[in-house]
Order: sequence, then C-alpha cells, then structure tokens
Amino acid sequence: MPLAGAVRNKTIETESDPERTMTDWNSPEEHVDRALELFRRGRLEEAEDFLRSALEVTPDRGDWQFNLALILDAAGRTEEAVYWYLEASKSLPEEVEITAAAGVALSKSGHLEDSLVLLERACRELPECEEAWASHIDTLARMGRREEARDVYFLAQQYLAEYPNCLLVMGESLLETGELKKAIWCFRESLRQEPSLPRVRARLAAALAANGRSHRAIRMYLQELRENPGSVETILEFGDLLLKLGRLREAEEKFRRVIELNPADVKAHRRLGDTLHRLGRNDVAVQEYELVRSLEPEEHSVLLPMAQALLALRRTREAQRALLEHLESHDPEVALEDDVRLADLLISAGLPGVARDHLDEALERHPMQFELLRRAAFARFDGGDRRGGDRLSRTLRRLDPADPRVHENLVLSAIRGGQLRLAHLRLRRALERCPESESLRRLRGFLVVQRIPSLLRGIWSGFAGRS
Repeated sequence: MPLAGAVRNKTIETESDPERTMTDWNSPEEHVDRALELFRRGRLEEAEDFLRSALEVTPDRGDWQFNLALILDAAGRTEEAVYWYLEASKSLPEEVEITAAAGVALSKSGHLEDSLVLLERACRELPECEEAWASHIDTLARMGRREEARDVYFLAQQYLAEYPNCLLVMGESLLETGELKKAIWCFRESLRQEPSLPRVRARLAAALAANGRSHRAIRMYLQELRENPGSVETILEFGDLLLKLGRLREAEEKFRRVIELNPADVKAHRRLGDTLHRLGRNDVAVQEYELVRSLEPEEHSVLLPMAQALLALRRTREAQRALLEHLESHDPEVALEDDVRLADLLISAGLPGVARDHLDEALERHPMQFELLRRAAFARFDGGDRRGGDRLSRTLRRLDPADPRVHENLVLSAIRGGQLRLAHLRLRRALERCPESESLRRLRGFLVVQRIPSLLRGIWSGFAGRS
C-alpha cells in the first residue's frame, strides 16, 4: 500500500542532514518530511518519533495518521497500526485506499469480522485494489467460509488483469483443504504473474512436498533461498522437509542457520533438538529443549521429546519430572497418537501407576482403541495388577484374535501366577490363531522346560508305587 495524501505525493528536493534532530525543525510539515525520509531509509523508530511529534501539533491530519500506521505496520506492530488506520479512515472517509489498508490490517491482527466490513467496501468502491481482494479472500478462508472465498476470487478476476496475491491466498486455502493440484496451479500462476512476489516459491514447494514430489520441492526451496537468503520462515520450512525426508545433517544445518539469523527463534531450537535427538546426540538435544523452555516457559509440548532424550541418556529421574510436568499441563483433547506416545514414555520411565491413570482417562476419550487398551494392559501387568491386565487382555483378544502380543501377555500372566495348566491351554489356542509367531514358539519351549520337574515327579511316583 503506497503512502497516502500529501505525504505520498511529496518529493524530497534535497538530501537532509541525517544528524539533525526534531528540535532543529520548526514546523509539523518539516517533521513529516523528515519522517518520510527516514521511512524510506528503513529507520522506522525515528520516523515514528517525527510523525508523532507532528501529530501532537496537528492531531486531525488523516494522511499523517495513515503514514504513522504504515510505519507501525512495517515495524510489525499491527495492533497499534490498526488504531491509526481506523483514525485515518475516520478523518478521510472518502479515501477508500485507507479503508482498504485498515481492512487488511484488521485481518492480519485477527479481527476478521471487523475487517470484512471494510474489505467489502474497498472491493466495491476500489475494485482495482488487488490487495483488498486478496485480503478479502484470505479472511473468508480463515473464517472457514471457503465457498464464499472462492466466489470472491472469481469475482476479482472480472476487475483485475493480473491478481498474483489473490492466487497466492487461494493457493493457501486449497493447500489447507488438501486440494494439492489446484494449489500447485495457483502458486505457479501467481509466480508467472509476479515473479518477485515474496515466498510464492516456498508455498509452491510446500504444495509439491505434500503431493509427494519432494525433489521438485527441494529445488523450489533452493531457488527461493537464492532470491531471499534471509527468509527465516522459508529456511524453517525447508528444514522441516529435510527432517521429514530423513536428511538429518542438512536439516540440522538449516535450523542452525535460522538460529544465526534469530538466536531467540523458539521453533528453530525445537526443530534442532528433534533433529539432534534423531541423530542420537541426546545430550545436545536436551540442551536445545531446555533453551526452548527458557525462551518460552509455557511451551509444554517440548517436555515429551525432552523426556525421550533423557531416557535415552538414562537420566530417568529428570525424565520422570519432565513427564509429570507435562501431565499437569496436558491438553485433554489431544490426538490418539499423542496419548499413546505419552503412555509409552510413562511406562519406559518406570511410572506404570501414572501410566495406568493416564490411560484410563485416555480410554474415556477414545473408548475401545486397541493401542490404548494394549498399553493399559501392559501398565497393569507392570504395576503388579495381574487380574486387571488379564481382563484388558481378554478384551483385546476379542478385538483382534490374530495379534500375537495379546496372546503372549495372557500366557505370561498365567505363568507368573503359577497357573501352568492355564498357560498351556492359552498357548495352545494362541498357536492355533498365530502359528507363525516366534515369541509364542519360544514360550512353548519355556513351558516344556517348566513342566519337566512335575513330569519327573510323576515318573518317580509311579516307579516308587511299583517297587
């Protein structure tokens, strides 16, 4: 969005002395001129000071309010920018360009319903403003109103000769809904219309990777980084793809590059920790996870991989503390696989009782889920509750009579209870259903050895009776 009003059209005739301060200037207009010069140089904080000084003298200048909003927006202070966009819109209601900018800023800051009102007006009264159309499409998609977003996208094409931003946000929406071929087309067309548009290649790479075309995605990420080598977001996405592909050394290099650019980047430290853990460098991985916690104390999701790395280092007590802390902040609506993973770690950390309680709660959310039931049975066996483990294992046997692990647990339970006849009976039934199971065959050999003393006693008793 260009600068508005008098300041937008103002040109700097001479090069001002960069060392001059606000006190050297005599009028608000000169403050605004200076602010414009500093804005062009990227010295946003100083530009803001000069503009605020001018507005203290003349508070109702809508063009100055708008330019202050632009400076705040460029500095990433979107919420503050929204206020000044709206003030400028009130001062200059006829300037639809300002209305469009206010709508875009409201959408960026998450005020979606409010932004729609302004964006609809902007698209209606300033149909050549492609950014307003793009933001309108994006806002509707983020609100889950994807059909309406598509309607606006097709409507925009009637007013615009080219619409690269509309294609970009439409591609994002299609990528989220898994319509990968359409998303790829949108990103490619956006790139054709505006090759310099930031991060289009990165989004195309993400769509290609999701479509299973990883090698093409890698080439696209490399091309994007040649154009924008300092894009932290792109480097992170590229690192994620390399991590997913198991190219761990390359992923590590990408995450370290992000940390060079932004040492406090929590995502990069987390991803680096995950990469180092998979490389078996668990001591360094733990350091990265601890750094994540120091940078973002409420980032509890890092506690699970931290516990896993600590267990690999045999630092069991620290792993237990991490797992118990995670349980305190545990989201009850987590996915099934997260519940399973947490249960495995609790059992591995020597906390079968805690695992049992967690699994009981998880089974209320995911009733009759085989993997949860199997771990719940194991936790009971591990905690000495053989009867409870037996009961759950029989339920598991009904759910999947061909799973040898369930039969093995039932046989072992009978053996531990000294019920060798029952163990033989269970093993015979198990081998009928799972004849290829090596673990069950080993148990058969074990049971034969266990029966030898009783067989010998029977033979001796018979011999003594005949004597």
